[in-house]
Amino acid sequence: MTRTELRHRTTSGNVDPIMSSEQENFIHHAGAGLVAKSMIDSSPQQHGVVLKLHVPILYSILPESLQKIILSFSFLSFLGPTWKQRYLILCGSFLYKFKDQTSEVPKGSPFALETVNVDIFTDSNPEFGNLPPGFTSIFSVSTLRRQHHYAVADLDEARVWIRSIREARQETITRNMGHAAAMPYPNAWSYFDSLGRGLIKSKDRIREKMDEYNLREMEMSTFAEAGPMPRGYHG
Repeated sequence: MTRTELRHRTTSGNVDPIMSSEQENFIHHAGAGLVAKSMIDSSPQQHGVVLKLHVPILYSILPESLQKIILSFSFLSFLGPTWKQRYLILCGSFLYKFKDQTSEVPKGSPFALETVNVDIFTDSNPEFGNLPPGFTSIFSVSTLRRQHHYAVADLDEARVWIRSIREARQETITRNMGHAAAMPYPNAWSYFDSLGRGLIKSKDRIREKMDEYNLREMEMSTFAEAGPMPRGYHG
C-alpha cells in the first residue's frame, strides 16, 4: 500500500473505504469460496433481497426539523438517506451480505450471530428517509460497532428475518457451548463457517493496520504543529 493511497480520506476524517488493489486482492482471496449461489444451494436458514440504509454523516447530525426539510424536496435528496439493494444469506453461524445472488464474495465482514441483536422499526423515523415503493418495513441488526438497518416488503417478512436470526443465534450459542452434539449440522455450513471466520480475521487485520497508521499520522501532525524545541532547551 502506498502512502498516497493511505492519505486518500473522506470528509469524515476516516480512511477512504476504497481499497488499494493489494487490499482488494487480499480480501477477495480471504472470501474465496463464500459464493452466494453455493450458499443458497446449501439450504440456508433464510435468504432474500433487502435494501440497506446508508445515511450521510452530515444528515445524521442535523436537527430533525432540517432532516424533514431535506426529505420534503426532491432536489435535496442527495443530502438524505439512500437505500441500496443487498442480498442477505443467513447460513450456519453467520449472516452474510452480498451485492446480489450472483456475487462471488460477500460485502464487508459477515455478522457473527453470537454477537448480534435484532429488532423491528417503523418507517416514520426521519433517519430512514423515504422508503422505495414495495418496501414498507425495517429490521435492524446491531453489532458491537454499529446498527445496520434493512428494509423489506412487509411486516411479515421482517418478522421472519427476526425470528430466523434469533433462532440461529441461539443454536450457535448452544452448539459452541458443546450442548448440541445431537443437533444435525450440514457439512456445507461448517465449511462456510470456517471461511466466514477467516474473512473476519482478514478484515480485522486490515482495520488494525489502518488504525495504527491513523495513530502515527495523528502523532506526527501533533509534533509538527508543536514546532521545534527552543534552542538551548534540555528538558
